[in-house]
Amino acid sequence: MRFHARALALFAVSLSAHAAQGRDKVEQIIVTALPLTQRLEDVAQPTQVLGGDELRAGIEASIGETLAQLPGTSSSYFGPAASRPLIRGLGGERLQVLEDGLGSLDASALSPDHAVTVEPLLAEQVEVLRGPATLLYGNGTVGGVVNVVTSRIPAYARDEQLGGAAEVRGNTALHEAAATGRLDATLGRFGLHLDGYRRETDDVRIDGIAWSRGIRELFADEGLPVDETSGRVPNSDSESNGGGAGASWLLDEGFVGVGFSTFDTNYGLPGPAEEPGEPGVRIDMEQDRYDFAGELAGVLPGFNTLRFRAAVNDYTHSEIEGDGAVGTVFDQDAIELRASADHNEIAGWRGALGLQYRDTELEAVGEEAFLPPSETRNLGLFLFEERPAGSLTWQAGLRVEHQEIDAESEAGSAGYDDTSVNLSGGLVWDFAKDWSLALNLSHAERHPSATELYADGPHLAVRRFEIGDPDLESETALSADLTLRATAGDIGLSLTVFANSFSDFIFPAATGDIEDDLPVVEYRQQDARFLGFEAELGLPIAELADGTLSARLIADYVRGRLDNGGGNVPQLPPLRVGGELAYDRDRFSASLAATRYADQDHVADSELPTDGYTQLDIDLSYRFPVGDDRLLAYLRGTNLLDEEARRASSSLKEFAPLPGIGVTAGLRFEF
Repeated sequence: MRFHARALALFAVSLSAHAAQGRDKVEQIIVTALPLTQRLEDVAQPTQVLGGDELRAGIEASIGETLAQLPGTSSSYFGPAASRPLIRGLGGERLQVLEDGLGSLDASALSPDHAVTVEPLLAEQVEVLRGPATLLYGNGTVGGVVNVVTSRIPAYARDEQLGGAAEVRGNTALHEAAATGRLDATLGRFGLHLDGYRRETDDVRIDGIAWSRGIRELFADEGLPVDETSGRVPNSDSESNGGGAGASWLLDEGFVGVGFSTFDTNYGLPGPAEEPGEPGVRIDMEQDRYDFAGELAGVLPGFNTLRFRAAVNDYTHSEIEGDGAVGTVFDQDAIELRASADHNEIAGWRGALGLQYRDTELEAVGEEAFLPPSETRNLGLFLFEERPAGSLTWQAGLRVEHQEIDAESEAGSAGYDDTSVNLSGGLVWDFAKDWSLALNLSHAERHPSATELYADGPHLAVRRFEIGDPDLESETALSADLTLRATAGDIGLSLTVFANSFSDFIFPAATGDIEDDLPVVEYRQQDARFLGFEAELGLPIAELADGTLSARLIADYVRGRLDNGGGNVPQLPPLRVGGELAYDRDRFSASLAATRYADQDHVADSELPTDGYTQLDIDLSYRFPVGDDRLLAYLRGTNLLDEEARRASSSLKEFAPLPGIGVTAGLRFEF
């Protein structure tokens, strides 16, 4: 079937482009993704850590959906299985997803239909970072860094020789059934770890028709067939399983270890099929990964700690068309090395310097392969420094990164060779007791990716014909954020305002042309501006005889515009405001949260506005007095108003709404 250019222009453009700790109190939360491992309360840049019971109850089918409720964070939502985090409206190559401090080494940044190969069921802690330290993980990570901590390679001896956890959970809106388990042991000088999981979901359940009214009217006006499927989102089911093992040699002051993990998933891609009622495109994805890690103290003169990590990756995914034919196969072999050393204090400054190397070989094979084979090599040198001076704390960061790309296509060989310089600086002023003001400034340069440079062909999974530009230049961003923090007893306040000014912002633009029955998008550059804020306030309401009642308020907003009359940046989240009431009593916790998502009218020319909605959720959890309160039961009700909720930041917002009313129930035993 031939799709009309105007009817699919919307689809083409859409395909372009609580900061919470668990209520199970943790005495000390360590943020591992920072250059200098720090306690959360000592971190200068805006940072969120999700862990404990809050993480267990809030886990979704992907890391993007798990984090989507955090202030300042949204997701790309290409169905529940393929959802990548967005921070302040930025994602893709501008945001790094890490697993235990190293990149996920998958292809999720290339396209929104590609899942992240980091399984949230196996997470112990998830860290969301912004500010100067994020630039040390790669060129142009102006969006931020998400680090999923699995502790697969043991770093310390356990107090008890043997421990672990087992968990089962289900969700009615996804018809989900999932189970996960882990085992940790210390045998003398050796630490051992095993983990595994399995998840199955059915088509997402909704109240109403999957396609939005706007897209149905648009297709009908163009004389195109309309899919009227109701009650579910077709082709949104998934299966996923995997696990890993790790072992380490535990030293008096450090460790050296290895790990292995595997990730295997098969999921459908919602959206228009070739013909209504026909099976849609599916993705079959596999990844095998080997990790090496170590931390040693006192081995280098002038340095107190040496840290090193390495990962070797074998990744492949097949895009399977509705008739069962394989359209494109993506094969990616990658290696990443990272080493850093914390130096001894010099004139009051403490810091870390290091290097990072990544080599990625990517090949897309098939009649519909839209990328030429390419090899991308990145070598980065970085330095991060911090100095307290009375009520002030100074921070500075530097990263110099060289990128080379070799590509081969029918038109001949092509290449890219350039060096980027990233600079950042921060200042924290403790101007009064329990009050601080933090200013962060950064200059970030991002090299274009192989896709942005050399794409040339149909990408059926996202229903568009992609054309890269080998003459693209590095993208430059000047960023600033100002954060006010206050803590007074149980009262906490965080307010951040930010601005990003991009020169040569790279984005896929719809041309209005049709090629191979698909709308054409070209990767272009144009200056852009982003402005926004994030706010969070937590405060106690009452101390009751048998418990405590507290409240939490959040709000966030981002606005992005292309310069010179280029219009709005597409797919940005709207204004969001919300509130939560929480009750805690001994082993029992309960909360009721309401979040209002405003209409999103600031859209690109070929993008439909998104209606607002209210999300009403309830959470209940109880720790049974079994084995030192290690049996956790949780119950969560989501979208209790059963609203038609479409995520404005999603490529598929017109075809795949968020799940309707649902109940998640789970049981976790820790030993």
